[in-house]
Amino acid sequence: MALNNMKHFWLLLTAVFVLNSHAPQASESSVQETAGLEALDVLIKRRQFPQAYVLADRLAEDNEGESSFDFQYGLAALETAHYDQALFAFERLVLIQGDQPRYRLELARTHFFLRNLERAQIEFQRVLKQHPPKEVQQNVQDFLRKIVQLQRSVEPKFNATFDMAAGFDSNINSATDEEFLPKDELVFPVDIRLSSDSRETESGFISSLVNLSYLSPLTNTSSYDVRLVGSSRINSEVDTYDLTTLLAEAGFSFYSRYSGPIKWRGAGRYQHVQLNGDKFLNISTALLQAFYEHGSGIHFSAGLNLGLFSYVQNQDGDLNQAVINVSMASSPQKHNWVVALQYGQDEAEESINDYSGRSYQGLTLQSSHLWGKSRSFYFLLGIMDTEYDDINRALYSELREDITVNAGFGWRVSLDRHLSLRNDYSWNNADSTLQANSYERFKTELGVSYSF
Repeated sequence: MALNNMKHFWLLLTAVFVLNSHAPQASESSVQETAGLEALDVLIKRRQFPQAYVLADRLAEDNEGESSFDFQYGLAALETAHYDQALFAFERLVLIQGDQPRYRLELARTHFFLRNLERAQIEFQRVLKQHPPKEVQQNVQDFLRKIVQLQRSVEPKFNATFDMAAGFDSNINSATDEEFLPKDELVFPVDIRLSSDSRETESGFISSLVNLSYLSPLTNTSSYDVRLVGSSRINSEVDTYDLTTLLAEAGFSFYSRYSGPIKWRGAGRYQHVQLNGDKFLNISTALLQAFYEHGSGIHFSAGLNLGLFSYVQNQDGDLNQAVINVSMASSPQKHNWVVALQYGQDEAEESINDYSGRSYQGLTLQSSHLWGKSRSFYFLLGIMDTEYDDINRALYSELREDITVNAGFGWRVSLDRHLSLRNDYSWNNADSTLQANSYERFKTELGVSYSF
C-alpha cells in the first residue's frame, strides 16, 4: 500500500515538474503529456478535485475534445464550483456521445448548480429515459424534487426598466385611407366625404416608458408582487393622438396542496389613459391566473380578466369586459415559441351603447431566437375575429364585423448586462364590413433600454 502511494506521489511530482518546464525538446512532449494525464487520472480517482482542477486547467489547451480528458476536466471543475468550465466540457461530451447517461447526468448537475433549473430538469428527465441503474435513478429523483422546491421558492427581487424610442407610424389614428364612405353602408342616401382629420394620418413619434416591479416571498409557497408602468408617446404631425398611460398592479401568488404543481395568481390592476393631455379612459381589472409546467418543459397558462372600461367624456360608453386567455410556451432555450388563444366579450352598460358591445376570438403565434451571446430576434403573427352586438343605427345600415391580422418582427442587442438596443417593425390590417373601420398600419421604431 505504501509502495503504491509512493508511485502516485512520484507520478504527480513528475507531471507538475514537466508542465512547468520550458525545455524545447519535441521528443519529450508526448512523455510530459502522458505523465500529466496519468497524474490527473490518479487525482480524480482519489477525489482530490482541487489539485485535479489545477492540473487539468494546465492540460486543457492540448487535450480539450478528448472524451476521457473532457470528463475528468468537467468533473474536477464541477466539484470545485467552476461551473462555467464544467458546462463547456459536458456539453461537448453530450454533443458527441448523447447516449452516455453519465455525461448527461453531470451536464444536468452543472445546470442545477448554475440555477438553470429548467435546463437541468430537461436533462435529468432525459437521463431517466436512458434507464440508468436504480441508484442513479434515485439520485436523479432527488434532484428533480429539489428543482421543484426551488422553482416554487421566491427571493425578493426588484426590477426597473427605462426605455426611450423614436419611430414612424403610417396611421396613428387607425383610420381608413378612403376619401368617401359608400352610401350602401350608411343610413344616408349619398356617399359621405371624410375630412382629412378622419382619414389615415402618418407621423413620426417619440416614446418613453418606465417599468418598475417588485416581488417578495410571504411563505415558502406564496409571494406578492407590485408593478408600476408609465408610458408616453408624442406625435410630430398632430397632437390629437398623443398618448399617456399609467398602470398600477398588485398580485398574490401561491401553490395549493389541492392543485399540486399549479401556481395560482390573483391580481388587481388599474390603468389610466390620456389623449393629448386630457382624461380619456380608466380601466379597472381583476385577474385570476394559473401556471403549470409539464415534465417536458412546456409551460401552460390560463387566465380570466374581468374589467370595467370607464370613458371619462362619455359615460354612456362604459363597457364590462370578460377575457379568457390560454397559452402554451416552450422551455427557455436557444429557440423559443409561444401559442396563445384569446376569447373575449365586451358588454355595454347602457342599451343606448349596445353597438359598442362585441365578442372576439384570436390566435397569436410568436417565436424568438438567440443569435450569439448578446443578440436575439423574434417573429409574431396574430389574427382576431370580432363581431359587434348591434348596428350603430345613427350612422350605418350594416352590422360591423372585423378580421384583423397583425405581424411583427424585431431584434435586440445587449451592449452589457444593463443596456440594450432594440428595433421593432409591425404591420396591421383590419378588414371590416364597414369601410370607415377598414385600415392598414405600419410602424417602426428604434429604442434603447436600461434595466437593473
